[in-house]
Amino acid sequence: MRADHGDRRAALLARKEAALKRWPNKADAEFKAELGEVAHELDQLARSLDEAQADALDRLRTWCAVGEAYLLLGQKHALQVASEAFRTAEALSSMVDTHAHELMQLKHGYGCTLLELAAGANMELASEAATRLSSALALARKHMPVGVASIKYELFRAEHTVAQLKVRNSRGGEPQFVRALREAEAA
Repeated sequence: MRADHGDRRAALLARKEAALKRWPNKADAEFKAELGEVAHELDQLARSLDEAQADALDRLRTWCAVGEAYLLLGQKHALQVASEAFRTAEALSSMVDTHAHELMQLKHGYGCTLLELAAGANMELASEAATRLSSALALARKHMPVGVASIKYELFRAEHTVAQLKVRNSRGGEPQFVRALREAEAA
């Protein structure tokens, strides 16, 4: 990666961290606007690196940064973009010698994104989330024990969601509140 691309990514990541410190509740409109700009600019950077066929590790790191920024936004469209970014990073991870810490962050971020997209209603996404979070947990136990607790919690949420959906499907229906949400969205 050219130095200017590396500097640009570093500056964007610094802006993301500054936004997280300035708006720790992540709910302010100003936070969402700032992080939306950062995510968009990271996305543009990642695409330009792909077009230039830059180093796969640099592309992976940039796509992970895109995914993390959109995940923080938390809106459905942002989560879908985050999922695509993490999917791209995951594909790149098979082409390079990724550090265990980076791979753990990728699996954790991707798993959390899929879990949020599952929204308690999509067993396939919740199962994929559990698989990635399980991989992240195995890596964290070996390479970053301080990250184990948060990953365990997210894995529990994913596995619980899968179990709840299996029970619901075996009973042949969905909870009334989910049905009401679907009807409200359709209206």
